This record gives sequence, structure tokens and C-alpha cells, in this order.
Amino acid sequence: MKIFTVEELQNVLRNLIINEFSYPITIKGEVANTRISPAGHQFFTLRDSNESNHNSINCVLFNGQSNKNIKNYDLSEVLITGNVDMYKANGNCQIKVIDINEYGEGALRKTIEKTRFKLEKEGLFDNKTPIPLYPKTIGIVTSPDSHALHDACSKLNERFPIADVVIYPTLVQGAQATFNIINQLERCNTDKYVDVILLIRGGGSLEDLMVFNDEKLARMINKSLIPVITGIGHQPDKTIADYVADKAMETPTAAAVHATPDQYEILLRIDNARQQMKNSLNFIINGKNEKMSDLKRGMKEYEPNHIVNKIKIEYTLLTTNLKKSMKVYLDNIKSRMKIEKSNLKTKNMFINELMDNTKRLRKNIIEEIINKSLNHHNAKFLKYKKIHSELYNFNPNNVLKKGYSILRDHKGIILKSKEHLAKLETFSAEFSDGRIDVKKVK
Repeated sequence: MKIFTVEELQNVLRNLIINEFSYPITIKGEVANTRISPAGHQFFTLRDSNESNHNSINCVLFNGQSNKNIKNYDLSEVLITGNVDMYKANGNCQIKVIDINEYGEGALRKTIEKTRFKLEKEGLFDNKTPIPLYPKTIGIVTSPDSHALHDACSKLNERFPIADVVIYPTLVQGAQATFNIINQLERCNTDKYVDVILLIRGGGSLEDLMVFNDEKLARMINKSLIPVITGIGHQPDKTIADYVADKAMETPTAAAVHATPDQYEILLRIDNARQQMKNSLNFIINGKNEKMSDLKRGMKEYEPNHIVNKIKIEYTLLTTNLKKSMKVYLDNIKSRMKIEKSNLKTKNMFINELMDNTKRLRKNIIEEIINKSLNHHNAKFLKYKKIHSELYNFNPNNVLKKGYSILRDHKGIILKSKEHLAKLETFSAEFSDGRIDVKKVK
């Protein structure tokens, strides 16, 4: 387990605070306990103006940082801009003040609040145009040599490099800035090159940002047919331009992020969709192939050649069995004749007496053999003729001669239902004397 010294712990805490607030922030509060050191550094406490809340933080305005006297703001509600730091001597957080401005009843804020209330009452803050998901061209209205432009372009190139960027240079501070910005917004709507407009600039004091609280600029943003995203680097208050814009973001970089999709997320979705489509197609194709194989196996049982071959096999089997039966029967007769002949030899003494009887018996036996042989042969022959007749009847050409015909589509597939025929424009009809092509007449 690591054991910290007090200094080490203070260094860790100070680094955490500095990293968390690596940019100037703006805080609202009431000035109290003002004090100016011999070196000219101004110290005071900033506390919440709510009497029921006693939260406060120490602040310092170093000599030379500003020409403002903190005594003039004693017990007044102000906005201070500065960096969060930690004073190592006592381990307390403090604000290194960059600028301080009167809040509440200050002239500028009264003007801003009056304009905001007027425009809000007119409904200018309610009409929001949807931001396109995949803009082809992005317009940026800002100072051409500003960090805001560099930051926004870097983020646009990182997230959505296929989008074109058109820069509409303008002043963003001073007496002519409002006129310049309005002209450039009008130009964007006239050119119709861009799908979305980024109106951006870096942070600054309230006086610096007054151009974005101008009523004419607010009305121009509201009138724009192209959606406008503001990205003005100021905290925590909004300008009038932020209220009337279709989307207000905290910084130029944040505005660029909101205006574009992330290319890596898009590529991932495309890869996922491509894989899903591939899997679905493979599943469908495999299913169709299996179904086709089943149909082929089923159709093979009804093919004329298969039926004829089956009958031929049965006929051959019957003929073979008939021949075997006749041979066995004749062999039996021959065997019996041999026995009779042997008996005749042994009974030679009775030959004369029994000659007549033997002749009659022999004659009867021969007739019986012949009759049975003929009857057996005729029965087998009738069965053969019946099988031959069935083979003859199964011959498709003989069926066609009876007046039937076979209908096929353009691929040669036999039509088996009227639904199949109804879907075709052309088909062929095969008769006993040839085939013709038929075309439906609508």
C-alpha cells in the first residue's frame, strides 16, 4: 500500500483539478471579503447570492491581469472568468481570475434580457429546423484566422471527412461584426451550397460576445432556411444567437461533433449490415437449393422414362419367372415319364395286358400336360399383353394422338395449373404432329 506525504497528496489533487478544468470557466456569484495586497494582487471571496446557501470559493486577480478594481464590485453579483487551481499553502481551491463583469442589473445584461424576452414572446425560439444526419456540405461562418475554425475543421475531418466544407469568413467581434455575420448567413441561403451552417467563435468577455446578442442577427438565424448550429465558447450563459439557433453547443468543437456522424460508427454499421445481408442471402439460397433438390427427387418418380423403365423391369421379372416355372414343370413331367418308363420296363409282363390302358393313360396325361401348359402359358401371355398395353398407353405420343396437348412455358416447363398459365404472356402447345407457340391477347 502506498503511503503519501502531504505534499504528494496535494500535488495529485492539484493535478486532478487542473486536468478536469483545463480551460477557463465562468462562475456567477457575489463578491465579498475584498483585499488588495501591497504587491497589487486583489483577493476576494465569491459566494452564492442565495442567503440560505453559504458556499464560497477564494479568488485572486493578479496585478497586471486586469485594470479593474475589485473594490468596485464589493457585495455585487458578478460573472468571473478564470482558471481553477489549488493553493498549496492551505490545500484550498481557488480561482485565478482572468476577467470580471457585473451581473444582474448591469446595462448589458438588461439589454440582453429585454431582447431575449421580446424574441421569446414572438416565438423565435420555438421554430427549430432538423439537422441533417449526413450533410454533404457544411458551411462555417467565423473568423478565418481563429482557433475556433481550426478546431472545428479538425473535428469535421476526423468524424466525417467526405463532407465538403465551405468557409464564409466574417468578423466575430466589434462594430461591423453583426453586419458581416448577417451578410454571410444571407449568402449561405442564397448560394444553397451547404446543408448546415456552423456559426462559431471562441470564448470571450460579455462585451466581446455582444455581437451574438444582436436582435437583427437573431432574426436572420431564425429566417435561415438552412439549419444553424452555434458553437460559441462561453460558459455558463447563452447568447441570443444560441436561443434562436436550431441547435446550440458549448464550443466550436462540440458544434462540429453535433453536425456530423462518426465515420467509424457508420463503417461499423455498414459492415454489420453487409454481414447480415450475406447471412440472410446464404440462408435463403440454401433453403431454395434444398427445396429444389426435394422437388427434383419427387419429379423423378413421375418422369415417363422412369415409369417405362419400371414397367420394363417388372415385365422382365415376370417373363423370367414364367420361364423358370415352365422349366420346372417340364422337368417334373420328364421325371415322371422316366419313372413311368422304368416302371414299364419292370412290368414288362404286364405290358401286353395293360398296353391299351397305358396308351389311354399316356394320351390323357399328355393332353393334361398340354392343356395345363397352354393354360399357364396363356395366362402369362395375357398378363404380358396387359403390361404391354399399359406401356403403350403411358407413351406421351399416343396420349397426344387422342387429342390431348402439352402446354409449356418459355423454359420448357410443363404447365400444371391455370394459376401458372395466368401469369404467362406466351406459352407453347405440343400436339401429336408438332409444337406451336401461343401468345395471349389482352
